[in-house]
Amino acid sequence: MTGSDLGRLFTPRSIAVLGASASPDKLGGQVFGRLASSFKGDLIAVNPSETAIAGRPAVPSLRDLPSPVDLVVALLPGEALVEAIEHCPQGQAAFLLAIPSGFGEVAHEGPALQRRLAEAAHRAGMRVVGPNCVGVLNMDAGLNASIIPLMPPGGRPGLGIATQSGGFGMATAMYACDNGLAISSFCDVGNTVDVSLADCVDHLAADPATGVIGLYVESVRDTAGFQRAVEQAARRKPVILCPLARSPAGQAASLAHVGIAADGVLLVQAARAAITVDSGLDLLHVAKMLLWQAPRTLHGRRLAVVTGTGGIGTEIADLASERGLAVHRFSDRLTKAIANHLPPYAASGNPVDLTPVWRDYPELYPLVIEEIARSGEADLIAVSITDVPTTRPDLARSLARTIPRLGVPTAVYWASRDSDVANMAPLQAARVPCYRATRELALALAALARSDTSCTEGPE
Repeated sequence: MTGSDLGRLFTPRSIAVLGASASPDKLGGQVFGRLASSFKGDLIAVNPSETAIAGRPAVPSLRDLPSPVDLVVALLPGEALVEAIEHCPQGQAAFLLAIPSGFGEVAHEGPALQRRLAEAAHRAGMRVVGPNCVGVLNMDAGLNASIIPLMPPGGRPGLGIATQSGGFGMATAMYACDNGLAISSFCDVGNTVDVSLADCVDHLAADPATGVIGLYVESVRDTAGFQRAVEQAARRKPVILCPLARSPAGQAASLAHVGIAADGVLLVQAARAAITVDSGLDLLHVAKMLLWQAPRTLHGRRLAVVTGTGGIGTEIADLASERGLAVHRFSDRLTKAIANHLPPYAASGNPVDLTPVWRDYPELYPLVIEEIARSGEADLIAVSITDVPTTRPDLARSLARTIPRLGVPTAVYWASRDSDVANMAPLQAARVPCYRATRELALALAALARSDTSCTEGPE
């Protein structure tokens, strides 16, 4: 079964919550309450002690469902969950989302309990996500079938994520809310007793709401299937991979987490078509760049750097060059055009150093960036805003009005005190990605340059 068969998981029309509760202090009450407030389809609670929860009907067991459902969200622990599925009639549900832990990732009885769960679900005709997972989200469908309390922003195109880490799901939701980054769908496959990462990649590759695929991966059971899915998906849209368990210590930690032997080096080899990053935060930084600044075509890797301090310009040039970008000197014509806007002691080559004439930055930065964009001598632009200029909201507003209309992918290094981070909000609202470390800026720009050559089939 392929990822194209996951439609009833990501876009269910009907859901039953096994272990729903009327108490907002219990997990069953929290998950059911979030679904009741946002999910537009049929929602039924499964609880033998209630007749209704949050205004939705309740039934004693899965046997008592009035009609089959697309998705069962299971919150019952261990043996209770297995017994509920063992007594579920065939055809009552298409998918089982098994959130609880205590299965194949734990010693002694855990693996046997997981096998029983998988066998019972198979007899009942259900595909299984999990167990030991945080859940599934689909922003277009108003679906938060998870233990993640935040619903991240949606919108198209968005970032679609498949992972084995509930913590990364929590981090993604917080990052997306703070940065205004659109998330299309999210799935934590947990112990991958059935639905795999490859299945999710296939689904996200075909999903019109997903513009970039993010994979935060510890291990896969079927390496060849994972490689095939990533290769095919990367022809259609960028795929970002953060492979975990790259060290012996990480491999031991992963085995305890999901109960599957892990090898991050093998994952990298299997997913050569993906853009590989070292951390979950890097994945989100790169996704922001790819979603907000990806042009239809990118002619090369030529980077222009515009800064207000020479040392930071040099640092960005080094980091960008080490990641395969080219920081060439500008032509005499462009150098002279830039120099016409600057004081005589400023540097008008590449990097451009505007020097500390802070009061004039709201005018100078846009003028210089426009000259570079019109010249055709740069494929990408890195802008550094540091120290005193970050205290001035007018600079960010000026750049937010200018950069989006120039057509050259641009990102900003914003080096401010925490108290002045809010001043960069106009840039992010204009989909100009801002980063608070030069390494993040260079990584994201280099990933954008690579993504243009990786996707050969074009957008959906």
